[in-house]
Amino acid sequence: MAGYSDSALRGWRRSGVIRKAGAKEAVPARTLSERLHERGAGSLMLERRETGAVEVYFAWRSGGPQKRVKLGVLFDIAPDGSERGIAFWRGEAGRVSAEVREHGGVKERAQHQVQLARAAERLAAEEAARGTFRHLFEDYIDNRRGKARDDQIAEFGRILKVDLGKFPAILDLPAKDVRPHHIRQVLEPIWARNAQRQAAKVRSFLRAAFAYGLAAEFSLGRRSGKAFGLEQNPVDSVTVPGTSNPGTRSLSEAELSHFWLTIEGANGVGPIVAKLLKFVIATGGQRIEQVMREPWESFDEKARTMRLIDAKGRGGIRRTHLVPLSDRAIEILKEVREINGSHQWPWTTTGRQTISVTTPVHSIDKWYEAKGAVAGAQIERFTPRDLRRTCSQIMQRAGVDDLASDLLQSHGVGGVVTKHYRNDPAGYLPAKRSALDAFEVKLAQILARTPASE
Repeated sequence: MAGYSDSALRGWRRSGVIRKAGAKEAVPARTLSERLHERGAGSLMLERRETGAVEVYFAWRSGGPQKRVKLGVLFDIAPDGSERGIAFWRGEAGRVSAEVREHGGVKERAQHQVQLARAAERLAAEEAARGTFRHLFEDYIDNRRGKARDDQIAEFGRILKVDLGKFPAILDLPAKDVRPHHIRQVLEPIWARNAQRQAAKVRSFLRAAFAYGLAAEFSLGRRSGKAFGLEQNPVDSVTVPGTSNPGTRSLSEAELSHFWLTIEGANGVGPIVAKLLKFVIATGGQRIEQVMREPWESFDEKARTMRLIDAKGRGGIRRTHLVPLSDRAIEILKEVREINGSHQWPWTTTGRQTISVTTPVHSIDKWYEAKGAVAGAQIERFTPRDLRRTCSQIMQRAGVDDLASDLLQSHGVGGVVTKHYRNDPAGYLPAKRSALDAFEVKLAQILARTPASE
């Protein structure tokens, strides 16, 4: 067979006859073989089947019967689309010959290949189980389901998709290889857009995710099979400065009046968001994120109450917070119902989901750019949380008892007695309604005055 071209072998494959080296005529042949170049290296053998297919073997003899290793089929097509002619199989035979001699025989080479395959399977299994940064955060989200509020779970998903999603290479790193500079790289764009509180929030979530990974990898009942191999929390070294200072901003009566009168006319602020901000004020400064996630069923205009679910603090213990509604608040609800009465929630702009938690903040920023000046002076920037603080201080000036004010705002209400004994949400309604009535009298006085009269 030595020296025969692909064309000669194609003819043999088709007809079963071939003219061997030194012969005058072509003769039938079922097998052809040629020695490999090095002595004792074995030979390349071709065997033609009745179907016309030509199988390729490496043949080797060492003090016993000949042994074969099947290599493939002559002229088959490689994954790259090329045809594997005789030159390719000569090279393959030479490679297998070197392996057989290295391991001392065909059987020994086969055993070595089994060991290699098993090692590759173990490596593949380890690779499949290797937990990346993405897997870690997904596991953390899954662990928080049923413990954290639905809107917080949604916020985790948004952070994974948006804030972390900008860095796919970091997300695909093994969790154990994530370093502080990776965390800083993720947080820097948030900080750069002047969202320091959001940067601090994302940092806290990332730190909690890595803390979960450190503690939970071998926990019973954990559904994920990912292994993280964490030895440290890379978030600990990354700080977000200036975000832990307590807020002190509250609006003056002139500022609050100006905001109330102009928020619905500000460019870029939709009517639903504007009414939501006014509704929060009218109800004595409720937490806006709690109000906006409630469906219409939580608003009872006949009973003049709103039901909120308060899951604030560590552990996210859920409790019902009943809020009395004033005439002013009910009138706002009626206006919202005319727009969104057919949707599941009052506070939606799409009908498919509630307003994003960041929308009120952005709307106040838009109002500030368009209407944020009173009596010729620019108003200091504020947030929805500052509106809550403003309402608390209005109640203080109206002579509302501190406990009643705290009850109305669901602020600092807890403890063993409250949890186990005074746990009827309706039981606090009289005190809350009394606080709201006093607040409403003062609010009406504030809103009756125009900013120009201050």
